[in-house]
Amino acid sequence: MPFSWGSNDCCSFAAAGVKALTGLDPMAPVAPYDDALGAARLIEEGGGLRHLADEMLGRSVSPLMAAVGDVILLMNEGREILGICNGTNILAPGKDGIATLDMTAAIAAWKI
Repeated sequence: MPFSWGSNDCCSFAAAGVKALTGLDPMAPVAPYDDALGAARLIEEGGGLRHLADEMLGRSVSPLMAAVGDVILLMNEGREILGICNGTNILAPGKDGIATLDMTAAIAAWKI
């Protein structure tokens, strides 16, 4: 599935991973958005991506503690994004489907 704001962006992708593993949707209380401006507003109003993820997923841990299925905050092309740990890499939505990114870009993780 290609990248799409609000349905397959980094936040909705990570939330879908959490929901698949736990049955709980961490983005359920969030107002829907369908463009970059809406996503930027959500992140800004939430105090930044890391703070927003802390609010939805609990306190972050070192990415060195990440295991399969955990949510990862990383830098990609100069921007913070969320992805899911697959054990050795980070999976995140890309323009042509799922992108595989290097764990060395990880900043924080959330145990799921």
